[in-house]
Amino acid sequence: MTADQAVLSEVSGDTPQNSPVFFDTQMLFKGPGTLIDTQRFERAGYVAPGKYLLDVRVSGAWRGLIEIELRESADPQGSQPCYDRELLTQLGIDLHKADAALAPASHPLQGDGLFCGDLASYIHHVTTRVNMAEQQLELSVPQLFVLPEVASSYVDPASWDSGINAARLNYSTNLFSSQSRGQRSTNGYAGLSMGLNLGNLRLRHSGTLSWSPDSGSDYQRGYIYGQTDLTDWRSQLLVGESVTDSELFDSVSFRGVKLFSDERMLPTTQRYFAPVVRGTANTNAKVTVQQRGYLVYETTVAPGPFEIADLQAASFGGDLEVTVTEADGRTQRFTVPFATMARHLRPGVTRYSLTGGQVIRAGGRGLHQYVAQGTLQRGLDNRVTGYAGASLTGSYMAGLIGAALNTELGGFGLDLTQSRTQVPRNGNLQGTSLRLSYSKNLHDSGTQFSLLAYRYSTRGYLSLRDAIDLEDFVNRGARFEDFARVRDRLDVTINQRVDGIGGNFYLNGSSLNYWNSRGQARNYAMGYNHQWRGLSYALSVQRTQGSSQFSGRRTRSENTLWSLSLSLPLGGVAGRSTLANAFASHDQNSGARYSSGISGSLGEHDTASYGVSVSHDAQPRETSTNANLSYYLPQVTLSSSLSQGRDYRAQSLGASGGMLLHSGGLTLSQTLSETAALVHAPHARGASVGYAGTQVDGQGYAVLPSLAPYQLNTVDLDPSGMDEDVELQVSSRNVAPRAGAVVRLSYPTRKARAFLIDSRQADGAPLPFAASALDADSGEELGAVGQGSRLVLRSEKDRGRIRVQWGEGPGEQCLIDYVLPAPAAQPGNDSLLLDLPCHRWAQQSAITTEPAS
Repeated sequence: MTADQAVLSEVSGDTPQNSPVFFDTQMLFKGPGTLIDTQRFERAGYVAPGKYLLDVRVSGAWRGLIEIELRESADPQGSQPCYDRELLTQLGIDLHKADAALAPASHPLQGDGLFCGDLASYIHHVTTRVNMAEQQLELSVPQLFVLPEVASSYVDPASWDSGINAARLNYSTNLFSSQSRGQRSTNGYAGLSMGLNLGNLRLRHSGTLSWSPDSGSDYQRGYIYGQTDLTDWRSQLLVGESVTDSELFDSVSFRGVKLFSDERMLPTTQRYFAPVVRGTANTNAKVTVQQRGYLVYETTVAPGPFEIADLQAASFGGDLEVTVTEADGRTQRFTVPFATMARHLRPGVTRYSLTGGQVIRAGGRGLHQYVAQGTLQRGLDNRVTGYAGASLTGSYMAGLIGAALNTELGGFGLDLTQSRTQVPRNGNLQGTSLRLSYSKNLHDSGTQFSLLAYRYSTRGYLSLRDAIDLEDFVNRGARFEDFARVRDRLDVTINQRVDGIGGNFYLNGSSLNYWNSRGQARNYAMGYNHQWRGLSYALSVQRTQGSSQFSGRRTRSENTLWSLSLSLPLGGVAGRSTLANAFASHDQNSGARYSSGISGSLGEHDTASYGVSVSHDAQPRETSTNANLSYYLPQVTLSSSLSQGRDYRAQSLGASGGMLLHSGGLTLSQTLSETAALVHAPHARGASVGYAGTQVDGQGYAVLPSLAPYQLNTVDLDPSGMDEDVELQVSSRNVAPRAGAVVRLSYPTRKARAFLIDSRQADGAPLPFAASALDADSGEELGAVGQGSRLVLRSEKDRGRIRVQWGEGPGEQCLIDYVLPAPAAQPGNDSLLLDLPCHRWAQQSAITTEPAS
């Protein structure tokens, strides 16, 4: 089909979608004239050759923001991406499998050169698509040729973003005032957490500031440290003040150096324990894996042994039911035990921590103790995770060895710790501690033993924390015999689903006994919660018992607390209902207490929350009223409360939020998490980012306070609140930040006024349809001529010259001079329409135009 045979060849059901669309240029304007170049409209999705920075996705998984070269080809879209082996490796393509599938044939991509052609000639059934509107390169690759970690949305370390240099501050302030029996008390508090990012180094410090009229102000500093990640080791290095690892030993505060693995840097399939499923297929078979009746994995395997190592089953466990369906319909079924514990690791995964430094107390006060501690855990196979550790100080040493077992009966943990302590003026203590833990999820009965742990310690055993406390205890002149040492401890946590009536029952309990009759402690809690026709209710009882003996005196305490809570929605708009709440409790010490009230949220995006309640105490007989109100702004959260009883009145005001100082200025935000993003969108004031409430400010910045490190984060910018004269050129960004980073996400904008011009040529003829409208000075394309000789334009200038072009000759272009009225003079949101002549291009003299009225 030629251009003079039809006005338009439409894409129909039997026409390829990317077939060219032809225009009959002779029919695009009235009367005979010069042909218009319409080639740019004839190929949908045309991409010009060049180098582009594109978001690259492989089978839906983001692989990074990568510079891609596109070269001219016979492809209908105009250009083809260029690849080499280094780029394909970065994209997670398994080159060994691709080469093997191609054999015995050869391909340019098996060498070191650049290949700019159809990637399907190298990897069978692959498809590629360049989407310039979203600045993306999308590759659909068969799973066979994708590395397992890529299939699980793993982000290549080369794409991890270290962020920008910035200073950050989180604050939480509160001013509290009370009056009781003629006495007035006022005090203030500010919790501060500050940091400085320099390249890949994170400097952090925390502290609290307290104030009262009587004692003045007092600042107590917390930790101060510097931290960076080590990509090749998948680890973090910390220098300064922190706490030792608490996975195997009790944690203590120290000032020194800590090197530890960071599982967040691993592929998703290696972060949490799940067993490797192994089996054998006789034909091309379908393998399905179910957990607690839910399908969690399905794939097709070739004949022979197979292995599935990238399961993402529920982390709290439940045996895996595996079904292998052969091509002829035969099936085989088997069960893989899966009862996870905190110390379970996937086969081949290692977790470690190394610490060395000086033991410190609160406020940074150093002790005369130096500590060195190391722990190592390793997933050996589906059933066994081994672990070991050691702790050393000048007067203490301990070694630990143990294993976590995954069995049909549940998950077991067993470890043994041997310690030796030198006690000032009291010789040496030696002892052993044995710890046994168990967890199991019984799907059929709905019972979950999330924690069942028992530890027994001999008389001479001390943990690292106890050894440090004992030395401090004795050095202050106390008797060694009065120091309480734990003999045994039992912890139980059980959750039970209640079939029939529904709801959930729970039981928590702990029991401690001490050597030398120093005392014992019991703490039990059980409860039931359920929701029925909108009514939520919970019933619980807690029992505490304790006894202690100090300097020959024995004391005993016990208490039982019963409580019942009710919550009922009263209705509302768009899911923001008002809740009626009621609470009743009774304990042995203070008797009964009752309260009732309402709570809810206000605003389109729940920007405010409130609560009002009335309470009554039986002992003493007193009724009090309480009210609170919180307001959530993009830059800060404000809170207030008021309480009043018979003899007292108390009120408070609070504010919390974050601040980010960067090269573009100071930006306020909600409280910053470990990892955050600085959004920059010039002129986009009012645009929403991330979630409701966070908006771009007048300087074009906004802070997204929380991102997931080492994972893909997609941050969208909603332009609905922007000025109509601002156009977002990019509305979505992808980023995988490093831990602690403040990443900068730029959203280019174009501030230009949209307007229409009705115009004709000097001889009165209409302007050709589809003719280009260019800025006469810069050559920038401002729009095109539409129907009826009307130009649809968008320009950043309030005055200028427009060159209308439909050919290369002098008679195939003309010039329009325009001056736009002030924005305030434009009524409402009506489109601005001007009526201006288009002068011959040969006429170069400036033509003065009065502002349109």
